[in-house]
Amino acid sequence: MAILQISRITQRKGLAQDLPAPLAGAELGWAIDERKLYIGNGELAEGAPVVGNTEVLTEFSDLLSYVTAYTYQGDAAGYTVQTGATSGSPATQSIQSRLDSYAIVTDFGVTGDGVTDDTAAINRALYQLYCRQNNTQVRRSLFFPAGTYLVTGTILVPPFAQLYGEGADSSIISFQVNNWVTLTPYAAGVMVYYTSNSKYYRAKATVPAEDPNNPGSAILPTDTVYWEEQDLPEYVVQTSDSLQQTGVNIGTNGAVPPQNIEIISMAFKTANAGNGASVLHNVCLIDRTTQLSFDAVNFQGPFTTADGSTETESLSCVNFNSSPSLPCTQINFTGCKFSNATYGINTSSVIKGCTVSNGYFDVLFQGAVLTTNPTGVRIVENIFDNIYHEGIVFAGASLNASAYNIFYDVGNIFLGIVTTPVIDIDADNNVSIGDLFERNTADSVSHPRVALNNTGSIVLGMNVRGISYKIDGTANETIANQMQLGEYTRTTGVADVLTDASTENLFVVNTGLSDPITTFKVDYAITRNTSYRSGTMNIVSGTAFTYSDDYVENSPTGITMVAAQAGGNVTVSYTSSSTGTDGSIKYSITHLS
Repeated sequence: MAILQISRITQRKGLAQDLPAPLAGAELGWAIDERKLYIGNGELAEGAPVVGNTEVLTEFSDLLSYVTAYTYQGDAAGYTVQTGATSGSPATQSIQSRLDSYAIVTDFGVTGDGVTDDTAAINRALYQLYCRQNNTQVRRSLFFPAGTYLVTGTILVPPFAQLYGEGADSSIISFQVNNWVTLTPYAAGVMVYYTSNSKYYRAKATVPAEDPNNPGSAILPTDTVYWEEQDLPEYVVQTSDSLQQTGVNIGTNGAVPPQNIEIISMAFKTANAGNGASVLHNVCLIDRTTQLSFDAVNFQGPFTTADGSTETESLSCVNFNSSPSLPCTQINFTGCKFSNATYGINTSSVIKGCTVSNGYFDVLFQGAVLTTNPTGVRIVENIFDNIYHEGIVFAGASLNASAYNIFYDVGNIFLGIVTTPVIDIDADNNVSIGDLFERNTADSVSHPRVALNNTGSIVLGMNVRGISYKIDGTANETIANQMQLGEYTRTTGVADVLTDASTENLFVVNTGLSDPITTFKVDYAITRNTSYRSGTMNIVSGTAFTYSDDYVENSPTGITMVAAQAGGNVTVSYTSSSTGTDGSIKYSITHLS
C-alpha cells in the first residue's frame, strides 16, 4: 500500500450520542463521556468493507464485548472436539458466561495476603453466590487460590456452598488477633488484644496513631470513642442458613437450613485461645446441618505439646449443634486433620450419621469425645498421635463405632506415663473393631487399651489386659487380640512348644487389677507325636484357690497342666515327661469380668 498524500488529520470530540455515524474516512472521534476513540471506515468506493466507525482499543475498551462467543475446542487432544449436534454447529457461549462458570474469592475483594482482614469480603462472596437468590443457576463453586486469608470474625457458610482451595497447607483461612501496639494506626473493624487488662477490642472507626487532642499520646483500646470491648467470636467458621442466620434463628424468616455443603482442600485455623469470658473460642461449628462433607480439610488450634493439658481452654476443632427438628445428619470428614486444640471433635448434640475416615488427630487433649446424644458416628481408619488423654470417648452415647484406627502416643500425658485408656466406652451398643495400638499389654495393666466399663459394648481386636504370655519360655507382651462382648471375653488363640522333659510357664493372669480377672477358663489342644488331647481348665482365684483340668485324649501325651496362685498372680504352666519328642499346645482364655 503506497502513501499518496497526507493532506490533513481531523478529529472530533464530544458526547458519544453526538458522534457522527459515520465519521469521514480516517477521521478520529473521541467520546469524552465514555472515554472511547473511533475512526471512520471510509467509503465503499474506497474499498471499505462497511460504512461506519471502528473503535480504536484503549485501556477503557470493553474487550469482552468484542469476543462474542466461546467454543470449547480441546486442542490438547490433537483434534477439535465436537460440542454440538453436528460438527458444523458447535455449541457456543459468551466469554462472560464462560468466565462466570465458577467464582474466585478474589472477585469479591478478598486478598489472601495474610495482612488484610478478609472477613467481610469472604462473607460477602458467600452471600452473593448462595444467599441473595434461592436460584440454582446463581450458585457457583467458590475457589480460594493459595494464600492466607486473615479473619477476625466468623465465616458463615450457607446452604449449597461448595468451597475449594489448592490444598490444606496452601489455602488457609486464619483467625488471628494481634496485641495492640502503641502509636499505631488501625483501620475500622480491626480487632486487637490489650495485654494490660487481657481483653479484646474492635475498632469502631479508623484509629489514628496519635490522639488528635493530645499529640504524642496513643489512643488506648479502652477509649470508647474509637474502640469497643468484644469477646473472641465463638467460631472461626460455622454453617448458617440461606440468610446467613445462625443458632436458634436458623430456618426462620423463610430461610433454608444449612444443607448440601462441600468444603475441599482448605484449612481453618486460629492463633488465639480463650478470652477469660463465658464465651469460648473454637474452630468450626456444624449447626443444624444436613449433608455436609469436608475433604482434605485441616482444623487447627494454637496449642503445642509444650502446653501440656489444655482441658481448661476447651478449644475444639469441630463442634456440633442440633435442634429437635434439625439434627445434624449425614456429615462426612475424609482425609481431614484435627490438631493443636483441646478436642479434635467434641459434642453432646444429636447426630444421626457421621463418618470420620482416613484422618489425623494430633496434639490434642482428647481426640474425639461424644457425650450422651450422638448416634451413628463411625470413626474409621484414622491416625491418633500426641493425644494427652483418651483418643476416643463414648460417654453415655450409644450406637457408635471405632474401627481400624491406629493409636500411637495416646493417653500418656505427652510424657510416656500411661494415664488413661486409649478408647473409653461407658455406654451400651458401641463397638471397637480392628483398632491397633502402640500401647503394649504390660502398659495396659493399669489402663486398658479399650475400657468398656461394664457395658454391653463390643471390642474385637487388641485389648488383652492382665495376661502375660510366655512363648518358648520368653515373655511376650505383643499378643493382644481378643473378642470382648460386654462382660464376656475370649482371647486370641496362642500356640507354644511343649519342650520334652521340661516344666515351663505358659501365661500369668494378674487377678489384682481394679477390674480383676478372678475366674477364667482355658480351652486347649495338645499334640505330641500321634497323641492328641482336648481339654479345659477352670481356675478360681482367691483365698480358697482351686482349679480343675478336664480333658480327653486318644493316648497319653505325658503332659500335666498346672495352675498356681502367688499373691495377685495366677500362673498356668505345664510339665512334660521324657519321651524324646516335643509337643505343642494351642490355647485360648475366656473369662467374665
